[in-house]
Amino acid sequence: MRPLPLFDDVANEARQHFIYRMIRDGNYEAERSVLRAWSEGFKDRDGKFCHEFQTSFEPCLWELYLHAYLKEIGASVDFSSSSPDFVATNGEDFCMEATIAAPAEGQAGPHGYSIEDLPENLNRFNSEATVRICNSFTSKVKLLRQRYKLLPQCQGKPFVLAIASFDRPFSHLAAMRPIISALYGLYHDEEKTIELGAREVVSYAVDSVAKNEQTNIGIGYFCTPEFADVSAVIFSSLATWGKVRAVAESPEASAVYTTFHPNPGSLYPIMRTATKPDYREHLLDGLCVLHNPFAEHKLAPSTLGHGRLAQAYVRADGEINFVAPDDFLLMRHLVSVKTRCNGSQADS
Repeated sequence: MRPLPLFDDVANEARQHFIYRMIRDGNYEAERSVLRAWSEGFKDRDGKFCHEFQTSFEPCLWELYLHAYLKEIGASVDFSSSSPDFVATNGEDFCMEATIAAPAEGQAGPHGYSIEDLPENLNRFNSEATVRICNSFTSKVKLLRQRYKLLPQCQGKPFVLAIASFDRPFSHLAAMRPIISALYGLYHDEEKTIELGAREVVSYAVDSVAKNEQTNIGIGYFCTPEFADVSAVIFSSLATWGKVRAVAESPEASAVYTTFHPNPGSLYPIMRTATKPDYREHLLDGLCVLHNPFAEHKLAPSTLGHGRLAQAYVRADGEINFVAPDDFLLMRHLVSVKTRCNGSQADS
């Protein structure tokens, strides 16, 4: 199948997303080529995808990324059904539904931010990010139970939720912490770590997170059989516009990439810096598959696996075991230098 006509305007200019217009009009042919390649073989089943790509952008970017991911691991996708988003096979059959952690109503999104938007309190930042992920998770589980699991194409198969973090400015700074809290009830407390001057990040079990001053919501979805109908969650805070730029073949781009990677035995991650001509990032760097130990239909490690992504399992002793490349991408920061105006633009 040919690529989708993503950049042929079908949405009214006034409704077009800021980043869509930037990609369409800017010197981003390499990045447009990446997005077209991600769309090759993707079927627009309701005829609305290009319109939504141009108006809402982030949810469609995530779907295209997931489609590229499935192609990368050699999975085949059957688009003959209207839902869920992906009915796929890779050694075993499975179904996958995509969603994003979106901003709370009236709050700023993950673009157009400045240094003033950096979080002042990391605990509050992480807690709010966890709430947004929880909202996305529970909304899709409700649909799974009311609709998807009744569909013949979903019955008897593992069901995977794919969640990307687009809930606020600098949403990528939360990295894996909110999804680990939401699914496994394990919180990493950076403020306490700083206060104590600890040599390792302070972590402890939690069973709820504050939604507001009056309400807490329960978390640790993969700590009980209650959500056994969800086999795994695919998560990324880095499948963003920054990912498109990172994998695009544009060596002439004036951009500096700073990345963070695991550093065993140290509180501080390994930090690397490179300009675009010397920077390499794999499509799946920063992606994680988090398995549900109570899943009714468990996934084989190979079904969604790849050498560049991480997979999380719960061991028999209750500890979380991450299987990941040594240089797993924890976080990425990208700065584009615009020489004509002596300015810069930050992307995640």
